[in-house]
Amino acid sequence: MKASLYAAGDGHERKLYLSLDLKADFLWWGELGAAGYGKAGSLPMQLVSSGMPLQWAARLSGKTVPESADRWSHREWERYIRRWLAPELAAEAPHSIASLLGMEEEAADCRSAGQSWTGAAGREPGEPDIDQLEKKQRLNEQATVLGELLEGRSLLGRELLAMIREIAPELERDWKAIVQWAYLQGRLTLSGAVEKTAGAGPSRLFGRLNGQARMCGLSGGRFAAAARAAHRCVRCGSEAAGGPCAACGSADCARCEACRALGRSRSCEPLLQSLPRAPRRGGQGGPGAAPPGPGLPADAEPEAALRARLARWKLSPAQTAASELAVRFLEAEPGPARPGRAGREPRAPRRVPHASAPPPRRAGALRLAATAMLGAAWPGARPDTSGYAAADPASRFLLWAVTGAGKTEMLFPLIESALRRGGRVLVATPRRDVVLELAPRLRRAFPHEPLTALYGGSEERWQRGRITLATTHQLLRFARAFDLVVIDELDAFPFHGDPMLSYAAETCRTDGGRTVYLSATPPRGMLALVRRGRLACAKVPVRYHRHPLPVPEPLRMLSLAECLRRGRLPDALLRRCGQSLRRGAQLFVFVPKIVYAERLAALLRRAFPGIAVGATSSQDGKRGDKVLSFRSAEFRILVTTTILERGVTVPRSDVYILDADSRLFDEASLVQMAGRAGRSAEDPSGRVVFASAQHTAAQAGARRQIRRMNRWAKPFLLTAPGEDPSPVRSPGEPRR
Repeated sequence: MKASLYAAGDGHERKLYLSLDLKADFLWWGELGAAGYGKAGSLPMQLVSSGMPLQWAARLSGKTVPESADRWSHREWERYIRRWLAPELAAEAPHSIASLLGMEEEAADCRSAGQSWTGAAGREPGEPDIDQLEKKQRLNEQATVLGELLEGRSLLGRELLAMIREIAPELERDWKAIVQWAYLQGRLTLSGAVEKTAGAGPSRLFGRLNGQARMCGLSGGRFAAAARAAHRCVRCGSEAAGGPCAACGSADCARCEACRALGRSRSCEPLLQSLPRAPRRGGQGGPGAAPPGPGLPADAEPEAALRARLARWKLSPAQTAASELAVRFLEAEPGPARPGRAGREPRAPRRVPHASAPPPRRAGALRLAATAMLGAAWPGARPDTSGYAAADPASRFLLWAVTGAGKTEMLFPLIESALRRGGRVLVATPRRDVVLELAPRLRRAFPHEPLTALYGGSEERWQRGRITLATTHQLLRFARAFDLVVIDELDAFPFHGDPMLSYAAETCRTDGGRTVYLSATPPRGMLALVRRGRLACAKVPVRYHRHPLPVPEPLRMLSLAECLRRGRLPDALLRRCGQSLRRGAQLFVFVPKIVYAERLAALLRRAFPGIAVGATSSQDGKRGDKVLSFRSAEFRILVTTTILERGVTVPRSDVYILDADSRLFDEASLVQMAGRAGRSAEDPSGRVVFASAQHTAAQAGARRQIRRMNRWAKPFLLTAPGEDPSPVRSPGEPRR
């Protein structure tokens, strides 16, 4: 896309402005500014370019030009523009630069077109025109509607047009003029979706990175590719490479491949974001006075009142203790990092990395993905969730709960806390099926609050709710929208290890908002922050039925590939599977590779005739139907990959992990797979078997983590069936 560029001012200073539709600008800066919809006493517009690549116009927009600029000749303007765009023009063919700048046409030609649309042609200066005033008033009303639609969103131009067609089709005809009017009013920001990174070019930006790499004893050559690109996607924070573009004509129009699934983000594609909204008081979040300072208002509620609020959710003692800690964190005044454990005094927070801080010591902080945050608030921070948490720990809380602890139910008091103070809530989860499962539960818990469920192909994608439930990729369509952001399954694919999604989780949160992380297996970097007292954390080491977690049993056997080659499974494995089937359990059988699934299922069918055995994986088009069949007990055994390590609950189940020594099974995935067993109160002590040719550190770590959680869970466990242990201390309550 191309954009126009012009100079205008109010008599005190003169600046450059980009325009998607000059008609709106002629109205804005026109003679009727005194009517209240434009700029009174403004200087005449001076057209600089009738159309240049949008990213160039965006870079020039906002620059103050000398007072003498209104007397400049065409040649003087061209020299000025070429000087500012020198890094961009260096990538262009010399013979194409003049046409790309779009400065050949005289300003009067475009001025005449604007006068024709505004009705100013043929009138004497100062002569009022009622039709022009009506057009301004209509644009003002339409820009108000657009601003409300765009509030909290970050949309490409084509996405905005799709939303307008679906929700407000009356805006479609003049949508560019309406966007331009809202931009001039300051209702939204308008830029290219991909922009050059900070500095005049790649040398300055990556020179600093190469210098840090050398100080860490690394080679600076790893940044050579990024130095050639020097583009960053504004929407997702990823690097992008430039290339020729038919839409804008530039030879260096960058395209972002990282977020391509949500629409092509490129340099000449407009990205529109609303300005930060002020948090509002009141249960309905309607128009009202914003409280002082960023974030939602604090709520210093008496302890008895808070416990009464928690009681309505009927949580277990462990769930209640963790929820109380989390709610107190959310409702406290912003300040230094909170304690890492209940009843522990907070330590003085360490200094947050700043521009003057020494470079990070770990090589991981210098990955190429670090460019995503070089222009953000915390230079030097690692571009992942642990890095963001380390840079800003006071606004984050980790809810570390074992698999099957009832994390969803513990969220209800947190969501209620944000809603009652007028905030908006986002619950982000890794998979579409989890969104579909959680949506009805949240609607039952909050029947009077509008809820939006967002995922690929969702029919609610342009709807707005005070509660938004979304897959993590959908966060890229929001900017400064939510006061409370909940990241479910923090360590799961695709969120874990993806700097783009970590970046999206940061940008969708309002200034002063809070983030709550949920995980049974938090990343090591985040646990290190908890141990140092820098990150607030509540541990829930026991499941809702208050029985200990099943500890995995190691079983030595040949590799699965060798078993499949021989066409038979070890007797020790078959004997344990038979015991599970005889006690009425269903079996999860996890394998590391998709190619093993159906071949293993065939061996199990032969070993257990009459038992229904299924196999599924990420490549199985009927996976959803097979999971439903397994849940309804049509399948007694389901062979699967890690695609089912989370989110699937079967009341009476045992877990067998074959080739548990595979490099594809790390400690976290082993804990998650083991967590499929013992999840119901009717069968709390299911069997878990780690079957492998050798015992690995990941297996040892998983067993150690499960045993540690069981030790921490002792105060909460039932001592006998139906018997309640001694009362659990509330957070902060002294020992007696």
